[in-house]
Amino acid sequence: MVNQYTGSDADWTKAYVPVPRYFQKPDGTPFGVMTLNEGYETIMPKLPQNLYQHEGRRIDEWRVLLYSRTRGDVIGDADFFEAMRKLVLNGYIKDDNGERVLISALTLTELDALMR
Repeated sequence: MVNQYTGSDADWTKAYVPVPRYFQKPDGTPFGVMTLNEGYETIMPKLPQNLYQHEGRRIDEWRVLLYSRTRGDVIGDADFFEAMRKLVLNGYIKDDNGERVLISALTLTELDALMR
């Protein structure tokens, strides 16, 4: 991925890029999930609903699955857009190319805070 910030030291080439996964609610409504892992810089789309479709359908609901390497397990999940807002507010976005953001490697405590 090309870094479009002049002078930024962000390195997009070594960051984790989550693969979207798709699930259905009990009522059949689809939703997408992307994983944020403890300790890894991660590239996330800003608007996944504009980039990904499932079976030809636009998916408007997205969640972030939070995985802890320290615990070796999923610690929870959060609404994608609320989690992204918190990442921005807490200064965890290292770079932004307009379509995607590069997220700093987060600690277990920082990941946990995304669920609140």
